[in-house]
Amino acid sequence: MSQDEHTTTEADIQTEPAEDIQANAQPITPADATAQPATTDDGASSAGSAPGADERIAELERQLATERDAATDYMQKWQRAVADFTNFKRRAQQEQEQRDQMFAAQALAPVLHARDSSERAFATLPDSLRGYTWIEGVALVDYQLRRSLEAQGITEVAAEPGQELDPTRHQAVGEIETDQQPAGHIAIVLQKGYQTSGLLIRPALVQVARTPTASEAAAAPATAEATEETQPSGPAP
Repeated sequence: MSQDEHTTTEADIQTEPAEDIQANAQPITPADATAQPATTDDGASSAGSAPGADERIAELERQLATERDAATDYMQKWQRAVADFTNFKRRAQQEQEQRDQMFAAQALAPVLHARDSSERAFATLPDSLRGYTWIEGVALVDYQLRRSLEAQGITEVAAEPGQELDPTRHQAVGEIETDQQPAGHIAIVLQKGYQTSGLLIRPALVQVARTPTASEAAAAPATAEATEETQPSGPAP
């Protein structure tokens, strides 16, 4: 066999299977092409409608809602905790400042007694001694004491005759009958009070005005007449 015949025979052998495959293949009609995607869609829809899928989705949604509510609750608790801690820090700082002010006021408490004595001394000072220079020196010391108290935030409690009594700032140590001031108001200031930043160091000692009652006013003339009747008469002639 020649070389050309051998080559031709091999080519025929290689092409025969391809011809057989094409001969055995079934032709695809337009109806088959249209029906094939429909079968795929039916399979997907049947897979989506598997038994228990809807219940599983509903359960997952319930779990998601529960976790969302828990997260919201945790966030609210955290916000409240932060707000409470911030308020605690502010209150602690305010209380510390008040304690510091009170400690400073207590350290200067003896100066208040010296200030009271100085005021009483100047209140009873005779006019004949007011022109001496050493009196002016003592007055300068009293002024420096007052300025030192003011520099530390210590001020006098407002208390004047005719002012309404404030039990939180004034301490009533007695009553006095007078018509010059309304009943229940301050009549006399016996000792000044002091405070610092709204904190009371010492209340003001005052006497409260009291209006005499009608029975007391009527009893006074009767008592005077009884006194005149009981007086012994002069010697008999």
